[in-house]
Amino acid sequence: MTKITFNSYKEAIQNHYDIVKNSDLTSVLLTPSPAQLRNYCAMLVDKGLTATDEEIFKAFFETKKDEKLKKSIELCNTDKFKTIISFLKDKRDSEIALRIEMASIMVDFLPRPYANFLNSDLRSINNGEKNQIIKIEDENYAVKENKNEHDFTATQVGKHERIKKNVARGFIGIIGTVSIGLATKTFIAPEPQCMQWQKNHYDIVDCNKNQHSLLQQNDIIPFDEHQIKLVKIQVSDTTTFFKMGKPLYWYCKVNGKPEFFNTHGVHPETGKALKPVSTYIIEKYVK
Repeated sequence: MTKITFNSYKEAIQNHYDIVKNSDLTSVLLTPSPAQLRNYCAMLVDKGLTATDEEIFKAFFETKKDEKLKKSIELCNTDKFKTIISFLKDKRDSEIALRIEMASIMVDFLPRPYANFLNSDLRSINNGEKNQIIKIEDENYAVKENKNEHDFTATQVGKHERIKKNVARGFIGIIGTVSIGLATKTFIAPEPQCMQWQKNHYDIVDCNKNQHSLLQQNDIIPFDEHQIKLVKIQVSDTTTFFKMGKPLYWYCKVNGKPEFFNTHGVHPETGKALKPVSTYIIEKYVK
């Protein structure tokens, strides 16, 4: 049975980035800088985010209670984007789930977030990406050929066709090699995965990571498909708490005050079950 891992998700995002960066009219994705990505995120907010994407943005930019999302973007340290740029360009890996989710939003990779990706067919996604790469290569080649078609002599055309065939064979060989390597790495020997709560979200971490560091206050636990989606959020009197009469947020009291989360589950630090938000809790602690 095909095993989809967090590494599969990261590889799919990087493959998608390699495709869309060349079609981005703003050129931000082609030559990204931290400041450009910050402004790009503000632009995405203006265009409109899904509820899930918005919660990820709020967690990443550490949006405070009563603070507008765009304001927290404007005030953020642009260094936060350096690891995202390195990840997209495949220069440095990242195990911080929140940064990976931010990357998926910025390149508009689907299906996202990781929980949705787990329920998808990885082989279909990879095949789709490869077919699109081949299509783009063919289109680029056709443009160059049409541009210079009147300059070719009969000899040059023959030489051109031989080169084209050799390039095609090489490209197919590379795709085959990469496919075999990816299948071996991802499907035959999946890596064990764990996660750890970091302030307001979970990060994917090495299961053998030292848990006794002073900087690591929370336990490393086995990966959980639902719990990984949990994000602690800041709410205000302008927050929409219900949709069609159903609660959109969950809470758990810590030291007498409620802490709010984007989905059901257990509190990452106390282990207590989260409860759906109620009108009573909102009126007493929020408004």
